[in-house]
Order: sequence, then structure tokens, then C-alpha cells
Amino acid sequence: MSFPFIEHVVLLQKADVSWAARARWRGSSVWRAQQHGEPLAACASLLEQAPRGRAPFLDRATVLLGFPHVHYLMLPWQDGMHRMEDWQAFAETAFSQQADLDPTYWHVHVARHDFGQACLAVATSRELLSDLRALFKLKTLPLVACTPLLSAVARQYWAQLPADCVLAVSEPGALSCLYVQDASARQVCAMATSSPLSDSLFAADMLVEHHADETRVISNDPTHEHWLGPLHPWLLESLP
Repeated sequence: MSFPFIEHVVLLQKADVSWAARARWRGSSVWRAQQHGEPLAACASLLEQAPRGRAPFLDRATVLLGFPHVHYLMLPWQDGMHRMEDWQAFAETAFSQQADLDPTYWHVHVARHDFGQACLAVATSRELLSDLRALFKLKTLPLVACTPLLSAVARQYWAQLPADCVLAVSEPGALSCLYVQDASARQVCAMATSSPLSDSLFAADMLVEHHADETRVISNDPTHEHWLGPLHPWLLESLP
């Protein structure tokens, strides 16, 4: 790829790292590679293989964090809490009490949300985030975002979702679900799986109160029933 600058998308999953790169030029082809193993080591290996632009410092990378690198909680609406600082403190307390995650070691982020609505909170290892930033800085590849996969997928496909449904993000050995009711996210769960997707969806339904009649599946396997699209367009071989 002989282009001035290149966009990179990196997906960290349970036991694999997938990398896709494409020049910021309409119609350009996508370079793809995958590495099995420990996330940082796999990232380092793929970073050495990935194409770079003629001006590498203008390249851009986005990291998507799949299972088990992110923990999710849906925070119920709290009257009297209007500042994001209050929601941040609430989220840190909730992760500490419900998931035994120490905010000292876990970065907690609360998504923007509408008044009166529940909101999604995510927790990511501070050490992992720090190591990723250091690795990409060492290789002069600007890292513009480390984004939870479920959050990225929800933003990408939100306009295509029914008002009441479960958005199921299927990864190898994992399933993350966002339950949507009246066009608002109400519940979330993420878990390791070793069974067919239909069985995993049934198990996920056992963990939540609201059950949706419609399902939309996001996966790099387009043969799944109710398939809506890939985890990221660049990561599916059959898509441009």
C-alpha cells in the first residue's frame, strides 16, 4: 500500500487479535491479518506486519475491545443525579460491589444518556490500556480510540434496530447482549460461551429481566440466523 496515510482497525478478542488496514482513499483494498495468543504480544506481531503510509505519523488506529477485556453494567436512572461526575462515582461503586473491580486498576467510563434513562457503564483494565498506548506510541502509530466492541457495534447499527430487540454480538467463545426496549438500552450482559449461538442467547436471557421478541446478530459469520452485519466492515472478507 503506497499511500500517504492508512487507517487501522484492531480487534482484541478472547484468544485472537484481528487487524485490518486500508488507505484513506475511496475504493482502496483492505489488508487483513489475525494472530492467536496473548493480546499485547499478538498486537506487537501484527503491528510489524501491517502496512504503513509514506507518512506513518499520519496513520490512525482504532482498537476495539471484545470479551473478556471489557466489563459492562447498566446503571438504573437515579433521581437527583444530573452531573456526569455523580454518575461516574455511582458507576465505580457499582463495579466494585457487583463485579469486585477496584477502580484503582480499572478505568470506568459512563456513556452519555438521556434524562430519565438507564445508562451503560464499562470498565477496562488500566494496565491493558496503558500497555496498548505505549506499544502504539513506540511504533509511531497514533491510537485515536480504545472502544468497547459492544458500544462500537451499538453506535454503528443503532438506526437499523427495532425499538424492542436484543442486539447480540457474537465472538469466538463469547457473547455480549444489549437489550433494547422502547428504542432505549435497558439491560446488558456479556459471558463466555461454548455452545451454539441459540443456546447462548437462551442462557443470556436467563440473566436479564426483559426478554425481547426480536434478535439482531452481529458476527463475522454471516450464516447466523437474524444476522445484521459484521463486527466491523473491514474484518469480513466478503465485504469491501
